Amino acid sequence: MASAVHAQSLKSNEILSTVTVQPVSEPNPVQGADGRVHLAYELLVDNPTNLFVRLDKVEAVDAVGKSLSSLDGERLARMMQLYGGSDGMLSPGGTGIVFMDVSFASSEKLPDRILARIAAFRQHAGPDGKPTPLPADAPVPASYSFTGGATALGKPAVVLEPPLRGTGWIAANGCCDTITSHRGATMAVNGLLRVPERFAIDWLKLDDTGRVFTGEATRLESYAYYGTPVYAAAGGTVVNLYDEADEQVPSQAAKGITTENIGGNMLVIDIGHGAFAFYAHLQRGSLKVKLGDLVKTGQAIGLLGNTGNSTAPHLHFHVMDGPSPLDANGLPFVFTHFSSQGVLAPGNEDALEQGGTARIDPKLKGQHVNELPLNDEVVDF
Repeated sequence: MASAVHAQSLKSNEILSTVTVQPVSEPNPVQGADGRVHLAYELLVDNPTNLFVRLDKVEAVDAVGKSLSSLDGERLARMMQLYGGSDGMLSPGGTGIVFMDVSFASSEKLPDRILARIAAFRQHAGPDGKPTPLPADAPVPASYSFTGGATALGKPAVVLEPPLRGTGWIAANGCCDTITSHRGATMAVNGLLRVPERFAIDWLKLDDTGRVFTGEATRLESYAYYGTPVYAAAGGTVVNLYDEADEQVPSQAAKGITTENIGGNMLVIDIGHGAFAFYAHLQRGSLKVKLGDLVKTGQAIGLLGNTGNSTAPHLHFHVMDGPSPLDANGLPFVFTHFSSQGVLAPGNEDALEQGGTARIDPKLKGQHVNELPLNDEVVDF
């Protein structure tokens, strides 16, 4: 007599999840200026069905299911971008990205891999195309949870010298727990989703009065740090270069932007071990190196400008895993040393853009070694 067949299509740990979840790329650990090790990465969520799905909770968990970090409610809403849907609800065929920042005390052992535990709620699409409750006899529950999106951890941050010198440098649009113009800059290149600016920083400088500019906001000379020398944060070979962009008018929308000149006058230096340093928005004609040149750490490579997609003089700096500033994923970096004045007070960015003075919260104040300056931190090199 034949043995009985276990009559089920799914095992107990297999859930009809409606949505798919996968990391864009593996997270790379980096020691932040808050003394914690950060894993900043993204979860791509796709809904390949005709159901509506609301994400209620997203947790990072280890291999045995221990919760490492959790997003729900308003915090989840702030760290999620939907490209088909609204109010946390993915529409049929919709896509979203959840931006994760899982952090650990410096003394903690990092897990070998991280998974995502998702709590969600699904509904049918009614005749009018709007969400409507699932019928009582639906083969799946409306509320459910599942675990997926597993990823191993990548290599740790590269150690660099600061690319600038002086005091009062603002780490604008930095990492890690806020969707900024950098953190949220996901883009598709040749059919692949890329996150090149995950750890990027826009460096602006406060003058002696605590202002970014003094005088007319549209005049380059109002920005005392315009023309500041930029230095190689690490040695390597120049593998990408552009030097044909004119200065933009500060405080006004950038004009004439293309994929070629979006970074303005820029350099990419191959610093080894699969890492490439990107320096953008430099002054035209100020580049002191050419393609193929070998650059030494600390060597002057150009002058800070306001070219490309820029509304105020600044140095855009990031590290990536390829030579193209857009067709790459961002890699974390730390600076060998810097001191911190603190962090810009909430809302102070708007005042600075209007010519106001900096209000600095002393949080993170002090000396830092081999750490990444965090978003809106004011540092001295």
